[in-house]
Parts: sequence; C-alpha cells; structure tokens
Amino acid sequence: MTSIYPSPDSGEFISESARLKEAGEAIIAAASDPSSSVRTLIGLKDKGDSILVTMTAYADALLSTDSSDPAFLKAVSIAEEAAVGYQKAEDAFIRAISLHPEAAEDPSLADYRRYILDAIEESRHLMSPEEEALAAELQRSGSSAWERLMRAITSSIADKDVTLTELRSLASSPDRAVRKDAYEREIGLLAEHKTAIAASLNGIKGTVLTLERRRGWQDPLDRSLFASSITRETLDSLIAAIEKSLPAFRDYFRTKAGLLGLDKMDFFDLFAPVGSSHREYSFCEARDIVISSYSSFSPEMGAFAESAFSRGWIDAEPRKGKAGGAYDTFFPEKGESRVFCNFDGSYDSVSTLAHELGHAYHDSVVRDLPPSLSSYPMTTAETASIFGEMLVFDHVLSQSGREESLPVMESFVQSAAQVIVDIYSRFLFEREVFSRRRSAEIGADELSSIMLEAQEKAYGDAIGIKHQYMWAVKSHYYSADFSYYNYPYAFGELFALALYSRKDEPGFPDLYKRVLCSTGMLDAASCAAIAGADISQPSFWESGLSVIFSYAERLKSWL
Repeated sequence: MTSIYPSPDSGEFISESARLKEAGEAIIAAASDPSSSVRTLIGLKDKGDSILVTMTAYADALLSTDSSDPAFLKAVSIAEEAAVGYQKAEDAFIRAISLHPEAAEDPSLADYRRYILDAIEESRHLMSPEEEALAAELQRSGSSAWERLMRAITSSIADKDVTLTELRSLASSPDRAVRKDAYEREIGLLAEHKTAIAASLNGIKGTVLTLERRRGWQDPLDRSLFASSITRETLDSLIAAIEKSLPAFRDYFRTKAGLLGLDKMDFFDLFAPVGSSHREYSFCEARDIVISSYSSFSPEMGAFAESAFSRGWIDAEPRKGKAGGAYDTFFPEKGESRVFCNFDGSYDSVSTLAHELGHAYHDSVVRDLPPSLSSYPMTTAETASIFGEMLVFDHVLSQSGREESLPVMESFVQSAAQVIVDIYSRFLFEREVFSRRRSAEIGADELSSIMLEAQEKAYGDAIGIKHQYMWAVKSHYYSADFSYYNYPYAFGELFALALYSRKDEPGFPDLYKRVLCSTGMLDAASCAAIAGADISQPSFWESGLSVIFSYAERLKSWL
C-alpha cells in the first residue's frame, strides 16, 4: 500500500484533504460562473473525484485489514471529513450541469452523454444546498458510524479465540461435524451481539428512507435502479427468470444432498465439498492457475494477473481483526488496484481470487479514462469478475479426471446457486425490511424472522435448517450509499455467462475489452447491445441459467 501513500499518518495522506478542498472550491467557483463550459466543469470534477476516491479507498482498505488499528480508524475519519466538505462541490456541479441539458446532444461531448444525463436526473432529486450539506455532515456520525460499528463487531468477535470470519470459512470443511459445530458457534456469537447489529441496520435503513423521501425518490429501489443504470422492466425480467428457475435449483440442492449421503441438506451443508477428491490449493498453486487461465484467453489479462501477484497487491490470509469476505478496490490517482480476500485453500477461494482479479483487470482497462467515463455501475461491474471465475473453472476442469472434476463442477453450480438463489432471498429480505422500517424500528428477532421467510421462498423445502442471522453477516445491507446491493450480482453472473459462451469466437477478446471499456460511458442495456444482447427479454436471462443447469444435470451421473 506504500505506493498509494507511505502510511495513514504520512504527510502525503494528510495533505490530500487540502488538495481535495482546493479542488472542491474550484468546482464551486466554476459552477457559479455562467461562462464556465460543461467540459470545464467535468474536468474540474474529475480532478476532485480522483483525489476523493483514492483517499477513501485507501482508508477503507486499511481498516478492513484490521478494524481495531487506531491509525486506520483515524484515516477513515480524515477521509470522511474530507468527503463531507467535498459534498458541497458535488451538489454545485450537479446543479450547474442541470442548467445545460443541451450539452447531452453536443457531438463534442458524445462520450459524456450518459454522465450528463445522469447528472441532470440527479439534480431532480436534490434537497436544498443547505439540507444536502447538513445530510453529508451528519452522515459521519450517522449511517457511516453504524456501518463501522457493524464491521467492528463482526470482524472482532470470537468464540474461544476463533473469529467469526474463521468460523464462517469452516463452512467448506469436508467434515459435517466441523461444519455444524462452526455454524452453531456462529449462530451463538451473532445471537449474543444481535441487538447492536440490528441497531446498525435500523439506523442505516432509517436514514436511507428519510433522505430518499426528502429527495423525491418514491422507493429506495428506484434510486438503486438509477445507480445500477437499468430500468424496472429489466429488473422485473431478471427476477421473473430467477423465480422460474427456483425449482431447478432446488433439484440441484437435492442432488448435492445425495452426493453428500444426506436425505436433505441444512444451510451449513451448502458449501460442503463433494466427492472423494478434496484437494487443497496452496496460494502459489492458486496464483499459477489464475495466471495460466487468464493467459489462455488473453495474454494481456495474464500479464496483468502476474503483475498483481508480483507487486503484492493481494491481501489473502485470514487473521484476527480482518474483515470477512472479498473485494477489489481501485486508486485512480495511482492507476492501481488492490485485492482483499480470505484464502482458505479450497477451490472456492481460488475462484474468489480469480473473481476479484477480474474486477482489478476491469479497473486496468478503464484506468486511463477520467472518473466521469470510468465509474461503472454494479450491474456491469460483475461482468469481468464472473468472466474471470469461468476462465479458472474451465482451466481446472480441463486438467481434472472424472473424480477430480466432480468437486470443481459442483463448486461452480454451488457458486451460481448462491448468486441466484441466495441473492434472491437477500433481495426479498431487503425489500421487506424497507417496507417495515417505514413505520417502526425492527427488532433483531423480527429481522431473523424476515430472513427465514425470505430463505424459505428462495430455498423452499430443499434446505432444512436455515440461517436466521444472515442479515447480520452480510455487509452489503449496511451501505447507505447503495441499497439493494444484491440483484446486480445475479445480473452480472448471467450477463457474463452469455459473454463467456462466445469466448472462442475470432476477435472476441477485443470485443470483450470494448464492452468493459464502455461500462462507464453507457447504460447497461447499451453495453449489452455491443455484444448483441437484449437484457429486457426473459429469454436472455434464461440462456445464462441454462448454462448453469447443464452442469447441474451432469452432477446426477455421480449419484
């Protein structure tokens, strides 16, 4: 991380607040000057955004590696304070752009058309400048504080020195007794801390509802769809395809139960490896697999992955104080990415590594574009990550015999089931939480009840014991900046599968790169159109689902 800033208490990092303030003041001055051109305004905004994103990404990345480090906590506070001050500039920019709707049709600004139109739409959902400034200032002690609390709790609590993150990683143990014990200990830990975590969720969702209402959004989902660059019609089409697919996924769960020698799986069996070949991968082996897989499709992708490993861009080991999960983050001021994960030696963790490096490769494709043309929505953000997973999947499968291919193939279907079925349950849960939170706070036990109802609708009777505290461990629920941090994963999975089915076509690596490069300039439908896809049709999503079920059917031959 020293190539980003020497340290969180270095002069280079501390002085960024002054640089950002200066950039914000320049935006405000230009926004108040009627003679300022739209191109000038965008250029100034790009400069400020680049500084802000780099600062906040750096501070957040450090904190996720150790949530108790005082220096990291201070860095987050510094970045948040700087962001609050910059909010005035962002509001001034949006209001200034809204005065120039003709700019969206200016041929010289063609690349910025979507950016300009989005700013105009955003301007329709702004409170007064004074209210927006107050909302930004209160965020530090409001939703951001609640989010930090949830992160601090879930990254630090432990049962007999075994952290929650480590317990969750045991879900992929081949020993059912170990999985069950880890699940029960996890449930016990979350039950012990449920009140504080529920308070965090209530605080964040309550804030979102209040601000979205004041800004003129009828529902947080409308704001989410706008940020995801898709229409309600497209989402409805996706959800309809998912609901239609649920019986086939439940059939897969029954198949997996048979492969595990069970009458029915429980939630702690979902990630269990199947077959007699339970290979564990060293991190060095994972590195070679990812680089080789990427290189087979595109030498450029392979070289990028090799560079990421050799430059120490990946924090992989689980440890106390480190947050769970995995993510990629980008620092536009330096044109570099970092990958965060919790590598446990399973095939799934190899796949996760490929997933996050796919995001990082996407970053590299748009690295030389300004933030206004390189900031892509969640929906298309998952394209490169799922594509990276598939490259590794095909590579490992091609190197495996019949018995070795079983766990690899099942892992792919298992992962897809999470992205489709579990994501569906998360979508239902969040929709219901927003509905109930409008009238009152929701207690921890009620949240658990909502979670179980959502899981019942998604998994049905194919799964026995479910996970009532899934709401307490999924950090995506705790973002005030982006609600419904779930359906974009299903979008990305199925869109990527549609692209991947064409990977062997002549010239496809260049077409694929073109799609990635356009994700910050075009809406999701237009990006899909580059690859000849119509995302408004259920048949598009069903074609992606059919790829998943082709492998799910093959698993039955091992019964």
